[in-house]
Amino acid sequence: MKKLPVKVDELAFPMSFNSYDSTDYLDTETGELVNIPVELENFDFDDELEVKRLPDWMKEILPAAREIAEETGRYYAVPKIPSYEIYNLMEEFAETMSDVKLRNKLLRALNGRGAFGRFKDVLCDYPKEQDRWFRMEEEYLEQQAREWLEELEIEPE
Repeated sequence: MKKLPVKVDELAFPMSFNSYDSTDYLDTETGELVNIPVELENFDFDDELEVKRLPDWMKEILPAAREIAEETGRYYAVPKIPSYEIYNLMEEFAETMSDVKLRNKLLRALNGRGAFGRFKDVLCDYPKEQDRWFRMEEEYLEQQAREWLEELEIEPE
């Protein structure tokens, strides 16, 4: 296994965040994460005029974007955890409540559109349980990140 200075907690966040305007990639040489906006996905890297028009922050990530486009194997797109998995985790969490009223509130909150927001709104009134939820979610996301790294044969330092 290849050892890299990958921060598992930092890797876990983009796994749970679905963005339509950019994609996160893991650099398998440095362990760093790079966020590539969709504007650079089909970019003509050889068009000097277009390169000059880019904002400075995009110019900085241009070499990485080029390598990603050329599929050199150095960068891997960070996989997204499907929302249903987090939903299932919320259900699992709700079922652990010894307070029947709170359990029922959480389970009701999970019905229909906007379930994620309602679930978190209910927990706002229960700070200890809210902290417990955040720890459970964080542990789950970090475990998913570790499993993905293992698939890539990368051991975080």
